[in-house]
Amino acid sequence: MLTSGIGPDAKGTQMELVKESLVLIHLAGMAVLVGVFLTGMKKKSDYPFTAMMWAAVVQLVTGILLVGIGYALDDEPDNAKIGVKFLLATAVLVATIIGRQRQAKGESKLQPFFHTAGGLATVNLVIAVLWNAELWAA
Repeated sequence: MLTSGIGPDAKGTQMELVKESLVLIHLAGMAVLVGVFLTGMKKKSDYPFTAMMWAAVVQLVTGILLVGIGYALDDEPDNAKIGVKFLLATAVLVATIIGRQRQAKGESKLQPFFHTAGGLATVNLVIAVLWNAELWAA
């Protein structure tokens, strides 16, 4: 009798592979978002909003997928942490979209949108690393 070779363990392994692949893509999005911000902090014009916008989209989509996979693998995420990170990531995306649209129209005073998006992305990174850190254990 032929079998598909996909038993309960193989399915779990496949889900883990998908999860780790999404983590890799999520981290790449974060690297682009924060990296572009840090390298462009001193700019006074011509902000890289398009790169930041797409990196923010990658962050949101992969973050949502990672939460879903976490639930599927019975690895329930910290809902408070995920809620805060989702709100920050959404704000980053909104700031990049507004900045990109205004820059395309030739408007000036775009620095607040650039710094808001980059600053909130950096805060989101800090939350990702330190929210459950052992630093807070008494």
